[in-house]
Amino acid sequence: MNEKRRIYYEILTLFNDVPRSDRFGYSMAFSSKMASFEIMHAETLKKVETLETVAKEEKSENKVLMDRTTRAFYEAIAFFEAYLNSFYSLLQIISKFIPLFYGKDKDNVPDDNFGKQVDFFIKHQEFDPEFSSYLEAKLAWYKILRNNRHTITHMRSAFMGFEQDGKIVFLDYPKEGFDWYKEKSFRDMENYLNQNLNDLFDFLGFLVNHFRKRVPKSKHTELILRGISPTEQPSS
Repeated sequence: MNEKRRIYYEILTLFNDVPRSDRFGYSMAFSSKMASFEIMHAETLKKVETLETVAKEEKSENKVLMDRTTRAFYEAIAFFEAYLNSFYSLLQIISKFIPLFYGKDKDNVPDDNFGKQVDFFIKHQEFDPEFSSYLEAKLAWYKILRNNRHTITHMRSAFMGFEQDGKIVFLDYPKEGFDWYKEKSFRDMENYLNQNLNDLFDFLGFLVNHFRKRVPKSKHTELILRGISPTEQPSS
């Protein structure tokens, strides 16, 4: 089992061990949205690679009307926009679990929006100093995701371009004040997507290590993480 799969099973069993009746629906949603995120991540990478390949081919053929490139361009944009939304949606479900780890203090933690939750912990560091410190130091990736997802969803569309070597880049929208006539920031698509995946699993890994201190592993979880199905439990 690779490290990312291990972290996935660890976080899923952590969520399932939360002693709350309302976590069942959230667990189902987490599994579904995690699968959707991984599918969109893989498919977006493929679309970006296809766009790069097709553009190079048609450019080498000196085509004036690059029909295949145009189609690949819009497919890459469509999948990238869907990817950003799938990632954002996954984080909203994760935010539903966080208050459940704080027992009687759970009502103090906002659960209606991941961004609001992050802001709460950073503002109220005394509530959970270790979690607050992590969020403050390690969530630059979330700001990039949020800025682009919000701008693309509510005001503009994703915009992609080509570097001189043919690599695909996307326009990295700022939180506010974007102007087409001012200097703009671009990010390498492939690098961004691959780093996103690493950042997400770093975050999930932290959640497992941090909140397992509050929620002991159930017998069912112990069996799963040992690779033994509950129906295959050794007889005593």
